[in-house]
Amino acid sequence: MSFLPWHRDLERCSLPRAQMLVRAFYAMLVYMVAQAVPDFAGLTRERDLLELWPVAWLEWLPPGRGAAIVCLAFFASALLAAVSPGPRWIRVLLFVTLLQYVALRNSEGRVSHSLHLPLLTALVFVALPRRWLSAEESDLETARRTALILRAAQVILLLTYTMSGLGKVGASVYELVSGQISSFHPTGLQRIVAARLLETGSSSSAADWLLAQPPWLVWPLLPGVIYAQVFAVVAAFRPSLHRLWGVILILFHLGNAFILTIHFPYSIFMLALLLLASPFAPQRFDVRQVLTDLPLLSAIQRVASRRMTSPTAPVTTAQTGPESALR
Repeated sequence: MSFLPWHRDLERCSLPRAQMLVRAFYAMLVYMVAQAVPDFAGLTRERDLLELWPVAWLEWLPPGRGAAIVCLAFFASALLAAVSPGPRWIRVLLFVTLLQYVALRNSEGRVSHSLHLPLLTALVFVALPRRWLSAEESDLETARRTALILRAAQVILLLTYTMSGLGKVGASVYELVSGQISSFHPTGLQRIVAARLLETGSSSSAADWLLAQPPWLVWPLLPGVIYAQVFAVVAAFRPSLHRLWGVILILFHLGNAFILTIHFPYSIFMLALLLLASPFAPQRFDVRQVLTDLPLLSAIQRVASRRMTSPTAPVTTAQTGPESALR
């Protein structure tokens, strides 16, 4: 399957289903507010901050007051967007306040990526058409434009994993060139886990089990994850792969949580929302179609089929007779 006819998949997305997915996203932000309530006191206390540019204006306010404004504005806009996400100005307000909130949480000397996917999705959903929530399913133009925004959200989501995968490949190539043990080494995964546990001083029973296994048994997990990440953006344009890639990337996050104690719960929710519940994915899981659409494997299959179907070159016979004798 090529990238050219990707727009035909937009017709598979029903407008009611798209509306429900967008509403579920804004409902998730209310849950994010509930999760952040215990951190409210810590975020609004007086302390030194290394303000990122979206919250640089906090320097002009008394310590703690600006942070309280940011938190309360995000809490209020999240509730408003969950109740009425239709008007664009509400979605813009939600994105701006969420940007402020994420910047505030990352102004303490280190950057956490756990909220970046909801932030990017909120930005994409600003572009939803004017009547996306009130239109009927018979409004084909609104349905198509809404489906296009959902596809854009999927592409942005999976592009972040492709960038991460390419970074891993680049780092591994550098390690190979410089004579170090790379991620492609049979002990690469176990070395990464051991280094992480030593760096953070943490421990987990899952990590202990993994480190005790023979390298050949657990090593395939790492190149498998790198493959899924590098070609994630390709999967965005192949609906048959949406649920498969969603499961793989969710398992990747769960593995990080159990083994490396790295938690990305909102990323898991975004993967479940946009991939497991993808409105473009076929109703039934077709193994043959999945194998046909797998990156690299599909290219190999196309090359092989072309060689098998290509006509053989005509065989030229030696010319005989008086004319050939004169040559």
